[in-house]
Amino acid sequence: MRVKIGVDGGGSKTEIVALDLTGRVLHSLRKPASNYHVVGMEQAVQHISEGIREALQTETLEGIGISLAGIDTPEDWKIMADGLKQNLKVLALETRVSFQEVPVVLENDAFGALMSVRGKFSGNVLAAGTGTVALGVNPEGKVFRVGGWGHIIGDQGSGYDIGRKALAATMASFDGYGPKSQLETMITEHLGLAQVQGISDWIYRGQRTNQEVAALVPVVIEAARTGDTISKLILDESGRALGLLTMALLRKTNGTEVGLVGGIGRIWEFVEPSFLATVQEEFPTLQILKPSYPPSVGAALLSMIGQVRHILF
Repeated sequence: MRVKIGVDGGGSKTEIVALDLTGRVLHSLRKPASNYHVVGMEQAVQHISEGIREALQTETLEGIGISLAGIDTPEDWKIMADGLKQNLKVLALETRVSFQEVPVVLENDAFGALMSVRGKFSGNVLAAGTGTVALGVNPEGKVFRVGGWGHIIGDQGSGYDIGRKALAATMASFDGYGPKSQLETMITEHLGLAQVQGISDWIYRGQRTNQEVAALVPVVIEAARTGDTISKLILDESGRALGLLTMALLRKTNGTEVGLVGGIGRIWEFVEPSFLATVQEEFPTLQILKPSYPPSVGAALLSMIGQVRHILF
């Protein structure tokens, strides 16, 4: 039996699947994070190669699609490609699988997200979770990417963005230079702190990750449900930011639909009104698509696409 292997890696986990030629999932497993900015190149490569070894059992390999968060620049790609190349050479000796004879694709996780929408290398996707990026392919096959520039200069509307704004609103409420918000109490209690001032130590001395800041999103949702005006405003701002990102992509691809992938789906009801109000000013017939497959399956399907970057041995 011939199989494709898909790897979807991020800052908290790595999902690996093996598909047969009909698209049926034969094996599915999870490994720790493989965003090399979070765990380092060696650990990221190790988690990926271990997952590939376990997913590839008695079948014949047809291709590997590796779709990773943190592959944002040519330098990022080269660092991971070189590391993976060396590990796959070692793995080839152990498994007697010749990776040189099959396509091995390495791309940003937005590519796996795009393939997860309809299983095709076409259309548009908004991948929003801890970070945010939009990717699209126009009818001529040209690829466009918008956003994904990281939390310092980008990631507008993301989980990290929502969490950061909630923390800022908490301090503004406490100091009195901003409107009073229930976030002041709710975030302090959520973090297990005795007082609001402890948030400063929690952030700076704890060297918190983007994922830990994004983990505050459920607190913002809870506050919004209870009527907190500031929380509602933060979520409205998120919807508008995601809408502007989507509009920029649709202008490039001439698209009329977009797939939504990532954690955004869990809070969509709170950001949808401002998102649609923003996008429909210019694209009134926009259609929102739900993904047909998990991103790991999208990554496996990506292994057969020629317009993306391949690791060459």
